Amino acid sequence: MAKIIIAAPPITGELSPLLELGRGLARRGHQITVVTGSRFRADAEDAGLGFAPVTGVADFDDRLLGEDQERAGLTPGPEMLNYDWIHTFMTPLPGQHAVLQELLARDPDQYLICNVLWLGAFPAALGAPGLRPRRWVAVTATPLALSSDDTTFFGPAPVGLGEDQKSANRAANAQFATLMQPAQDHLVGVLRGLGATQPCPVFVDGIYTVPDALAALTVPGFEFERGDAPDSVHLVGALPGRGAAGWQPPAWWAELDGSRPVVVVTQGTLANRDLSQLVEPALAGLADLDVTVVAALGREAGALSVPVPPNAHVAEFIPFDVLLPKASAYITNGGLGGTQQAIAAGVPVIVAGLTEDKPAVAARVARHGLGIDLHTGTPAPEDIAAATETVLKDTGMHASVRELARVYAAHDALSEIERLTLG
Repeated sequence: MAKIIIAAPPITGELSPLLELGRGLARRGHQITVVTGSRFRADAEDAGLGFAPVTGVADFDDRLLGEDQERAGLTPGPEMLNYDWIHTFMTPLPGQHAVLQELLARDPDQYLICNVLWLGAFPAALGAPGLRPRRWVAVTATPLALSSDDTTFFGPAPVGLGEDQKSANRAANAQFATLMQPAQDHLVGVLRGLGATQPCPVFVDGIYTVPDALAALTVPGFEFERGDAPDSVHLVGALPGRGAAGWQPPAWWAELDGSRPVVVVTQGTLANRDLSQLVEPALAGLADLDVTVVAALGREAGALSVPVPPNAHVAEFIPFDVLLPKASAYITNGGLGGTQQAIAAGVPVIVAGLTEDKPAVAARVARHGLGIDLHTGTPAPEDIAAATETVLKDTGMHASVRELARVYAAHDALSEIERLTLG
């Protein structure tokens, strides 16, 4: 048995994989303490895990992020990304550092597994006073942004005839780092304020290279190849989603009998405040196709502002482990977890997303022939319909997805992360 701290920002999409990891490690006999925002105490304790909340600005409610009027006025891209990195991940760092130091002071014989965007272990690792865990493994549930001569965050940079691909990639990565300099400057200031004495790597690289090991919840064939990645970076596969324990199928479940294709559409668990972005256009665009549409809303069905077509069903929650095996296409705003669950189930993906890491997810789907990138966060109904018809008919795309599904099946992310942590 090992004593392991599991830490993540209080953001549902970042925390959920870590909670599932904690549950799995607890079943293997390890003693787990979850460190995150106070509103997730019940989630941890109901799973039999210990809990230590962060405090102050680190203890925010991710459900309110969509109400930030200053952020709402920003342009998607570097401007919004700088804002998110500073306010959501860097400003909470001192509070994260404080609770980690309290836990290690009480018992220094503890390991740390944290979400890659939980930065509480950075100060001590970069020379600030404080204790370090026995070993620190960061887990990323977002596409890799690690700089490489082989690729950028969004794939190999476009090159013209006779241009060198590696030079183009280096230039594009350097340009991205320059665009994110405001966030980098903020992080350096926070770390210096806590007593860090060592240089802070560029944020998009440091979150992967400063920890003892990095476990990326992805596989070769989905992530872009990086032949120059450090040996500490490991692609470990995807963690399974929460199971269907206690869930009862709705009355219409029997209709998903394979008599016609099932198309699943979702905006995830967080970016679902405005269902007119994707779910509602999908319902409209697919209404006349010979398919059964299942919309997993992540919120109450009353949030829809349009009628539900006869060929569609909506639900607040449906476990993907029982739904996706029945699906023929998956329409998403680009959340990595759901996208990988779909591919692992052998389902091609249609992505419509422009914020956070969603364009990077879409770029991977398109690059590897696993589906279609609509290149917008607000697609028109007719564009969704056309993409769906293409996906349903494209045998090559289905073959690529089935091949990658076998790669996912060959990985056991829980075992691989346990090995990386404990040796």
